[in-house]
Amino acid sequence: MTRDDAEIFLARRYLAKGFLDDAFRLFMGHPAEFSPDDWAALRDRLLERGRVTDAVTVCRVADVPLPREEILSLGDQYLARADIDRAIDLYEMGEADPTRWEKVVDRLIELPDRLPQARTIAEKHLSVPQPREAEKPRLVKIVK
Repeated sequence: MTRDDAEIFLARRYLAKGFLDDAFRLFMGHPAEFSPDDWAALRDRLLERGRVTDAVTVCRVADVPLPREEILSLGDQYLARADIDRAIDLYEMGEADPTRWEKVVDRLIELPDRLPQARTIAEKHLSVPQPREAEKPRLVKIVK
């Protein structure tokens, strides 16, 4: 067994045993050597431990799908516990729908010092794009 083969074997064992830091380091050292199933397993284990940022990194490096609904569900849990900042981070990663953003704004407006942040989120995630002048319908007066 070559050194690279040994490291790949060890990475899979670390993952199986739950030593995610070591597995993550070895996976990142040899990204092309692992199958999409290996990467998906690492992503899932990282998410189980709440390591969303590392899971997103795995998805980007390995080109495995980001589990959007899982991330949004975690965001919902954080919002329910009033950890608004963490919920916002997760909603941005998971590209949350307007309904979720409305709930964030509702929580933020309950806190007077967070009004500017509520306004920013409303502008960014809830505003309907206004038609430009060229796209606005023109009113035409009919003259006989």
